[in-house]
Amino acid sequence: MTRALLRRWRNPWPRTPFVRRPQPWTLRRILRATLAGIGALTLATLGVGLAGALATGALGRVWNLRAELQPIEVQDRRGAPMGVIDHCQEGGAVNAVPCRESLSVPLTGVSPAFLLAYIAKEDVRFFAHSGVDPGRLPRAVLTGAGGSTITMQLLKNSVLAGHFDYDTDRRGPLLTLTRKATEFVLAPLVTWRYGRREVLAMSVNSLPWIGIGQRKGIYDASRAVFGVDPADLTLAQSAFLVGLLPAPGRYLVSEDTPPETATARFRWMRTQQLTTLNILRAHGLINEEPYQAAVAAPLQPRLWQVEYAGSGADLRVVSATRNPDYSNEPEPVWAMQGLVRRELRTAGLEPRRVGRVVLTVDAAAQAVLTTRVRGEGVTGERAPGVAEGAAIVDVRGGGIVALASSTGGLQSSEPGRQWAASAGRPVASTVKPLLYALAFGEGVTQLSTYADQPTRYAGQAIGNSTQTFLNRPVTVREANARSLNTVAVQVGTPREEALRRTLSALNYRPDPENRSSPALGTFRASPLTVAAAYASFANGGSLCQPHLLAEVYDRAGRPLPLPRPTCAPLWDEVVAYQTFDLLTGAVSSSAGHVPFLRPSLAQRFAGKTMPLGAKSGTTDDVNDTWCAAVTPQYAMAVWIGDPDGRQSVPVNLYRAQTACREVGLLRDLPHDRRSLTPPPGITLVGGVAVPLAGLKPRNPTPPTP
Repeated sequence: MTRALLRRWRNPWPRTPFVRRPQPWTLRRILRATLAGIGALTLATLGVGLAGALATGALGRVWNLRAELQPIEVQDRRGAPMGVIDHCQEGGAVNAVPCRESLSVPLTGVSPAFLLAYIAKEDVRFFAHSGVDPGRLPRAVLTGAGGSTITMQLLKNSVLAGHFDYDTDRRGPLLTLTRKATEFVLAPLVTWRYGRREVLAMSVNSLPWIGIGQRKGIYDASRAVFGVDPADLTLAQSAFLVGLLPAPGRYLVSEDTPPETATARFRWMRTQQLTTLNILRAHGLINEEPYQAAVAAPLQPRLWQVEYAGSGADLRVVSATRNPDYSNEPEPVWAMQGLVRRELRTAGLEPRRVGRVVLTVDAAAQAVLTTRVRGEGVTGERAPGVAEGAAIVDVRGGGIVALASSTGGLQSSEPGRQWAASAGRPVASTVKPLLYALAFGEGVTQLSTYADQPTRYAGQAIGNSTQTFLNRPVTVREANARSLNTVAVQVGTPREEALRRTLSALNYRPDPENRSSPALGTFRASPLTVAAAYASFANGGSLCQPHLLAEVYDRAGRPLPLPRPTCAPLWDEVVAYQTFDLLTGAVSSSAGHVPFLRPSLAQRFAGKTMPLGAKSGTTDDVNDTWCAAVTPQYAMAVWIGDPDGRQSVPVNLYRAQTACREVGLLRDLPHDRRSLTPPPGITLVGGVAVPLAGLKPRNPTPPTP
C-alpha cells in the first residue's frame, strides 16, 4: 500500500537544470574550498575574539594601555624616589597578577643587547607584522604559548591576565582558543594605536619576571638579578634574562632546596641562555666574537652562588646554591600603594591620570622604621603569628612620616595586611591619656587625687597590672605613670558617655563583645589612628586626619588640586598642653615604667633631648601590646600582637616592652620644633603643668567622625 502511494506521488518541485550531480574533486575545487574554510575560520576567530574583548572590557583598556601600564612615580617629602605604583588592579579590573613596583624606562635606557635578544627569541619578525604573525598562529593555537607575538604577549600579561587560562585556576582548550582569538583581534589595534617602538617599550617594562605572581619589568629584573641598570646589561646577562621568560619561577631557589635540585635548575637556565645566544647568531644579529665572549662569561646572579669549571665554549656549571647574603626588599612605597590609591580616589582624582605624587613620608625615617618593625633592629625577630604595625605622623597637619608592618613586601600591600593602618585591636591603657584629657576639660588636673584601692565597675572587680594596690591617694600624674586601672575607672565611670563620644570622634570603634569599662581601653583602633590621637596633644588640641599625599601631578607635570588637610578642635589648648606634660612625666618620673626612653648620654651630647611622652598598654590576655608616644613635632604608635586575637604575645617581647622601645626612634628623627610653648593659662606647680587658679578650661564638642 505504502509503495503504491509512493509510486503515485510526484515531486511538485522537479530537479532544476542548475543542480547537477556531485562532481569529482579537482585541484581548483580543493583550493577554493580551502580558501572558503580559511575565510570562515577567520570570521569565526574575529567573532570569538571580539566577544572576548567585549566580555573582558579589554577594548577600552587597550585604547588607554599606555596610561594603564605607565606607573605613578612616588617621591618622599624631600623629593627622594620611593618607587612607583602601577594600575593593574585599578577600575575594578580583574587581574590575578599583583601590581609590580618596577620603574618604567624608555627604550634608550635599555641595553641594545637585551632588545636584540628579546626580539630574536620571542618575535623575530616583530617590525615586519602588524601585531599578528600568521606564520606563528598554528603554533600558538596548538601549544597555547610560545607562538604569540610580542604584542600578543603584552596583551596576555596586561589587559587579558586573569580572564582566561593565564594566571587563573581554569584550564582547557576552549579558554586558550578564546584568549588567542581575543589577542588576534586586539593586537593590530594596539600596533595601530601606539606604533611598534612604543609597543616594544611597554612590553619590556611589563614582562612577568622573577617568579610566578610577581610583575617586574626590565628595570626590576636587571636590578634584582644582576644589580645593574637596564642600560648596562651585557649580552650574556641579556640572554640569561630572556631565557628565563618561559618559566621565570625556576629562577627562585630557597635555602631548603636540595643541592642536586638547585644545580639542575641552574643548568636549565644556562641551557636557555645558550639557546638564546644561538638564535642571535643564527639570525646574524651577532658575530662569532661576541657570541664566544657571552658563552664564556661565568654569570653570578645575585640570588645564586654558582661554581663553574672549564673555560670558553667548554664552560660548565658544577654546582649552584642559594646565596645566603641575598636580599631584595621591595620599594618603600610597595606597602603603601593601596593607601595612596584610596587617598587619590577620596580626593576625586583618577589614579590613571596621575603621573607623580609627593608623599608626606620621610624616606630615611621610613627605612629605619621598616627595619625595626621587621625585627632587624633592636628588638629581635618576631615569633610566627605575631604581627607588628607602627605609624609616625607629623603633629603639624597630620602628614604620615612613616608607616610599616611586619609582614612587609607583598603581603603588607594587600588589604588588611598593612597592620599599621588596618589592625583594629583593643588599645588597652593607651586610652588613659585621652580619658584624662577629657577630665581636664571638666576641672580635673594632674594634681587631682584619687585613691588606689579595690574598685568595681558594673559589678566587676578592677585590679592593676601589678595585682596590688597602693591603698593611698595618688595624683592623676602618678596614676598615669603607674598605669593604675583603679584610678582610670574612677575618673572614667562618671564620664563614660562623653568618653565614648570622644573616642568615636577619633575613629576608635567599640568592641561589642567586651562590656568592660572603655576607660580600660576596650575600644579598637589602628596604630595610625592612635598616633593621630596623640598628635592632638602637641598640636594645640587640634585633631588632624592622617594623610599621605602632599602634592599630585598629572602626566604632563601639571599640579592637580588636593583638598586641604582636615583638622578640627578636639581639646582646649590648656588641656592639650597639660596632657602633653602628663605624658612626658610618665617617661621622666621615677614611678614610670619606661626609663629607657629617657635621653641617653650620647643623645644628650647630640642634642636629642627634646621632650618625649609615652604610654604603654597591654590587653588582659596579652594578645596585644601597645605604645604611643609624642614629641613637639611627631606622634607615634606601635602595636604588636595577633591580628586574629588568638595568640598571646611572646613573653620576651612583652617583658622587654618591645613596643615602647620602638618609639625611642622619635628622638633620632630630625626636629624643627624641639619644644612646646605653654599657652596662656598654664602654670607650673612643683614642675607640673596645671591651669592657673580659677581657670576652668572646657573642651569643644568632639568633631563628627
